[in-house]
Amino acid sequence: MRMPSPALQRDEAQRPRALGRSGLLDTSPGPDYDDIVRLAAESCGAPIALISLVDRDRNRFKAHVGLQGVGETERCSSFCTQAVEREGIFLVDDVLADERFSTHPLVQGEPGIRFFAGVRIQTEEGFTVGSLCVLDRRPRSLTESQLRGLIGLKRQVELLFRLRAQVRQLKERNVELEQSQERMRSLNTYLQAEMRERQRIERQLLEQQSLLSSILAHIPHSVFWKDRNNTFQGCNPQFARDMGLDSPEDVIGRTDFEMAVPDEHAETYRRDDSEVMETGIPKLAFEEPLYRRGAEPSWILTSKVPLRDADGKVQGVVGIYADISERRRQETVLQEAKRVIERHAAHLEEQVREAHERTRQLLEKSGEAVFVLDAAGSVLEVNPVAERLLGVSQARLMGSAFETLAPEDEREPLRQALEALRARGTVCLEEQGLRSASGGRVVLGIAASLQVTGETRRLLIVGTDLTEKRRLEQQSIQNDRLASMGALAAGIAHEINNPTSYVLSNLSWLQEWRNELEQTLATVPGLPSSLGVSLAEVKEVLAECLVGGGRIRDIVRDMRFFSHTAGEELAPVDIHACLDVVLRMAHNELKHSARVEKQYADVLPPVPASEGRLNQVFLNLIVNATHAMRSGGPERNVLQVLTALEGERVRIDISDTGHGIPPEVLSRIFEPFFTTKPAGTGTGLGLSISLSILQKMGGDMRVKSEPGRGTTFSIFLPVNGREPGDDAAR
Repeated sequence: MRMPSPALQRDEAQRPRALGRSGLLDTSPGPDYDDIVRLAAESCGAPIALISLVDRDRNRFKAHVGLQGVGETERCSSFCTQAVEREGIFLVDDVLADERFSTHPLVQGEPGIRFFAGVRIQTEEGFTVGSLCVLDRRPRSLTESQLRGLIGLKRQVELLFRLRAQVRQLKERNVELEQSQERMRSLNTYLQAEMRERQRIERQLLEQQSLLSSILAHIPHSVFWKDRNNTFQGCNPQFARDMGLDSPEDVIGRTDFEMAVPDEHAETYRRDDSEVMETGIPKLAFEEPLYRRGAEPSWILTSKVPLRDADGKVQGVVGIYADISERRRQETVLQEAKRVIERHAAHLEEQVREAHERTRQLLEKSGEAVFVLDAAGSVLEVNPVAERLLGVSQARLMGSAFETLAPEDEREPLRQALEALRARGTVCLEEQGLRSASGGRVVLGIAASLQVTGETRRLLIVGTDLTEKRRLEQQSIQNDRLASMGALAAGIAHEINNPTSYVLSNLSWLQEWRNELEQTLATVPGLPSSLGVSLAEVKEVLAECLVGGGRIRDIVRDMRFFSHTAGEELAPVDIHACLDVVLRMAHNELKHSARVEKQYADVLPPVPASEGRLNQVFLNLIVNATHAMRSGGPERNVLQVLTALEGERVRIDISDTGHGIPPEVLSRIFEPFFTTKPAGTGTGLGLSISLSILQKMGGDMRVKSEPGRGTTFSIFLPVNGREPGDDAAR
């Protein structure tokens, strides 16, 4: 896109201000402008003509013909904006062929503009403020005569703008003249009032002079004034009495050295007076001693200010003082009392500091979680135990409402307990959950009390961590349940094993007998066809019975292993080789469900384990992952197998991209006989047996799952094995 010339760039920077000064935007359309746009339309043979004014972001129409319902357009996409940025006439013979305007609303919709011609309009100062434009609904061009006519009409618009501006300036000058005349009338009125005010002030000065003389005569303070030679020019009666003289007239013409004042103090008075007169700065409210004839020295509070004439020149000094001897005596007593109080306060502060230090040490060394709340229940302070349990620093807890630290479903009971604490003074909660920074639930036994010191009320919350206790209780319950299930499994397996063996044996014999019978009957002619159908049905029934019996035998075997405490002998096992074998075994299951990605560690030491049992664990997890990815196929699902060496343990991750495990189910997946599969498709022992196998090898298994995203089972096996008899904690 062609950039405007430097002159146009300057014009664009100052044009909005020139448009504002012209007043064109503030006036309504007039017949003069309407006549010009009609004449432009007629001379150019165009149905649409307009005068536009280009503001900062809008293109406003001053007058137009043939364009109904449109008073302005966006500047960024308007035809007129292009016209004002160019010298001469801006022509677009066919706007549909011009990518700048082909998508313009006035082109795509009503009135369907196809032709545009415009010339910019300038003010007398040379600033471009708008354009005169003609538009048509068909592609076309303009003749030389029409172009000259359009330029001539543009000059008429500029002339009309200048005439309107001159008329506006004349009106403004008339207004200024009227305002000047009004100011002159106001000035005359003001001068008359000023003269009256001056006469009033003179009367007031006389009254104030009389009042001042009365005040000086009756004021309880001593007042005096001196000239620039430090000679007294007057005083009030009180000052004369202080100096042991009969009247103020006896003071006039004297200096401090002639007033029975010791020379050193007279010199101090003279120096203070000279400082005030030389600098012109008052010296206010300073204390000094006063020596009077035949009297003990006393203390006075003195202020001295410069005495100025009508021109502001300093002619002397005025002083005033009050006897503060009694006040000084009282201040001395108060100072002594203050020192006693300060010593007592310092002692109390030391006691408070020691108490605070003891409290701080108790908070830091306490084995319980401690929270100090204000009366509203917001956290003011916590001890390190509370920070550790919640995993949040004191700085982040400061100001938080204590009830918001609890999970959503436990906040209301906690809020009610705090209300009871404010009313009764103490409250206990046997079990209260708080939310840790990691999102876990921390269980506390809470004892709370209301602490009142003067007007200050604090809530002291002491919490005993019950999380580990509850975990151990649940672990104990789970261990008891597993022991019971193991004993039950051992009994059931023993009772079922023998009848299952001879049922399977008899079924195998019957199947062999049926096969022999079928072969024998095949040589006998004339047998009915229904007999062959029956034999085929018997074959299917026996096969189904054998499959069912085999499933019963597998379940009994798994139950016997689950209840069996002794394991197979452990030997060094290559984890990668085991995984490869199991993946080959599960290939038929996997190939229709997911693609396999292996991320094996470069170096992985052998692990002491039972290779057969370890293969059983791997196969169980891989088959479960395959079942979780039944929908989608290999193009969407991935089975990832990862191995790594973490310290003294080998880690194996088996991850799927299946449907995931809901949180409410995740905590129960290792329970015996718990399954989410439909009835008849699972025993619920697979994960329990797998975990039992790993624990007997000194290992462990963990699971992470996100519904809709997939599941990861992580297996941990020690590189150095385990001691016989060790119990692996789950």
